[in-house]
Amino acid sequence: MKVAKLLALVVVLGMVGVALAAEGDAPKKTRTPGIWGKIVKVEGTNIVVASRSRDSKETKEVTVATDDKTVVTLDEKEAKLADLKADMFVRITPATGTAEKVIASTKMPERPKKPAEAPKPAE
Repeated sequence: MKVAKLLALVVVLGMVGVALAAEGDAPKKTRTPGIWGKIVKVEGTNIVVASRSRDSKETKEVTVATDDKTVVTLDEKEAKLADLKADMFVRITPATGTAEKVIASTKMPERPKKPAEAPKPAE
Protein backbone atom coordinates (compact mmCIF):
# COMPACT_ATOMS: atom_id res chain seq x y z
CA MET A 1 0.00 0.00 0.00
CA LYS A 2 2.83 2.41 0.87
CA VAL A 3 4.48 1.71 -2.47
CA ALA A 4 1.28 2.61 -4.35
CA LYS A 5 0.97 5.92 -2.48
CA LEU A 6 4.62 6.74 -3.10
CA LEU A 7 4.27 5.88 -6.77
CA ALA A 8 1.13 8.08 -7.07
CA LEU A 9 2.99 10.97 -5.42
CA VAL A 10 5.90 10.60 -7.85
CA VAL A 11 3.52 10.62 -10.85
CA VAL A 12 1.72 13.76 -9.60
CA LEU A 13 4.99 15.60 -8.97
CA GLY A 14 6.23 14.59 -12.41
CA MET A 15 3.11 15.97 -14.07
CA VAL A 16 3.42 19.25 -12.16
CA GLY A 17 7.08 19.51 -13.18
CA VAL A 18 6.22 18.98 -16.86
CA ALA A 19 3.46 21.60 -16.70
CA LEU A 20 5.77 24.16 -15.10
CA ALA A 21 8.53 23.44 -17.62
CA ALA A 22 6.12 23.89 -20.55
CA GLU A 23 4.90 27.19 -19.10
CA GLY A 24 8.47 28.49 -19.02
CA ASP A 25 8.86 27.77 -22.75
CA ALA A 26 5.87 29.90 -23.76
CA PRO A 27 6.96 32.81 -25.95
CA LYS A 28 6.86 36.10 -24.11
CA LYS A 29 5.13 39.02 -25.73
CA THR A 30 7.76 41.49 -26.81
CA ARG A 31 7.46 44.86 -28.40
CA THR A 32 8.74 45.12 -31.92
CA PRO A 33 11.22 47.96 -32.11
CA GLY A 34 9.95 50.63 -34.39
CA ILE A 35 9.41 54.32 -34.87
CA TRP A 36 6.34 55.90 -33.27
CA GLY A 37 5.28 59.45 -33.95
CA LYS A 38 3.38 61.93 -36.04
CA ILE A 39 3.83 62.39 -39.79
CA VAL A 40 5.42 65.73 -40.67
CA LYS A 41 5.30 65.18 -44.43
CA VAL A 42 5.53 62.57 -47.18
CA GLU A 43 8.19 63.30 -49.81
CA GLY A 44 8.18 60.89 -52.73
CA THR A 45 8.91 57.48 -51.20
CA ASN A 46 10.09 58.89 -47.86
CA ILE A 47 8.07 59.63 -44.73
CA VAL A 48 9.29 62.32 -42.34
CA VAL A 49 8.13 61.55 -38.79
CA ALA A 50 8.35 63.67 -35.63
CA SER A 51 9.38 61.12 -33.02
CA ARG A 52 10.87 61.02 -29.55
CA SER A 53 12.43 58.29 -27.49
CA ARG A 54 10.99 57.12 -24.19
CA ASP A 55 13.91 58.65 -22.34
CA SER A 56 13.65 62.11 -23.89
CA LYS A 57 11.05 64.82 -24.13
CA GLU A 58 12.81 66.27 -27.16
CA THR A 59 11.18 65.54 -30.51
CA LYS A 60 13.34 64.95 -33.57
CA GLU A 61 12.47 64.43 -37.20
CA VAL A 62 13.31 61.04 -38.69
CA THR A 63 13.18 60.31 -42.42
CA VAL A 64 12.13 56.76 -43.27
CA ALA A 65 12.54 55.23 -46.73
CA THR A 66 9.85 52.99 -48.22
CA ASP A 67 9.78 50.74 -51.28
CA ASP A 68 7.35 48.61 -53.29
CA LYS A 69 7.39 45.90 -50.59
CA THR A 70 6.33 48.28 -47.78
CA VAL A 71 2.87 47.40 -46.44
CA VAL A 72 0.82 50.50 -45.60
CA THR A 73 -2.39 50.54 -43.55
CA LEU A 74 -4.53 53.53 -42.58
CA ASP A 75 -7.12 53.15 -39.84
CA GLU A 76 -6.74 49.35 -40.10
CA LYS A 77 -7.46 49.29 -43.85
CA GLU A 78 -5.05 48.68 -46.72
CA ALA A 79 -3.72 51.97 -48.07
CA LYS A 80 -1.03 53.54 -50.25
CA LEU A 81 1.80 55.84 -49.31
CA ALA A 82 0.00 58.67 -51.13
CA ASP A 83 -2.94 58.31 -48.67
CA LEU A 84 -0.74 59.39 -45.75
CA LYS A 85 -0.90 63.04 -44.72
CA ALA A 86 0.76 65.34 -42.20
CA ASP A 87 -0.46 65.08 -38.57
CA MET A 88 -1.45 61.41 -38.86
CA PHE A 89 -0.12 59.12 -36.16
CA VAL A 90 2.19 56.38 -37.36
CA ARG A 91 4.14 53.31 -36.28
CA ILE A 92 6.86 52.15 -38.65
CA THR A 93 8.82 48.90 -38.42
CA PRO A 94 11.66 48.12 -38.37
CA ALA A 95 13.33 51.05 -36.57
CA THR A 96 16.20 51.16 -39.07
CA GLY A 97 16.52 50.67 -42.81
CA THR A 98 13.69 50.56 -45.32
CA ALA A 99 10.22 50.36 -43.79
CA GLU A 100 8.50 46.97 -44.03
CA LYS A 101 5.26 48.02 -42.35
CA VAL A 102 3.64 51.43 -41.89
CA ILE A 103 0.60 51.53 -39.63
CA ALA A 104 -1.09 54.95 -39.74
CA SER A 105 -4.09 56.32 -37.89
CA THR A 106 -6.05 59.55 -38.14
CA LYS A 107 -6.65 59.43 -34.36
CA MET A 108 -4.11 59.02 -31.61
CA PRO A 109 -3.90 55.31 -30.72
CA GLU A 110 -5.08 54.43 -27.23
CA ARG A 111 -2.58 52.98 -24.81
CA PRO A 112 -3.35 49.46 -23.70
CA LYS A 113 -4.94 49.49 -20.28
CA LYS A 114 -3.11 47.81 -17.45
CA PRO A 115 -4.99 44.95 -15.85
CA ALA A 116 -6.66 45.94 -12.61
CA GLU A 117 -4.88 44.70 -9.55
CA ALA A 118 -6.63 41.97 -7.65
CA PRO A 119 -7.84 43.06 -4.21
CA LYS A 120 -5.66 41.92 -1.35
CA PRO A 121 -7.20 39.24 0.82
CA ALA A 122 -8.29 40.32 4.29
CA GLU A 123 -5.89 39.27 6.96
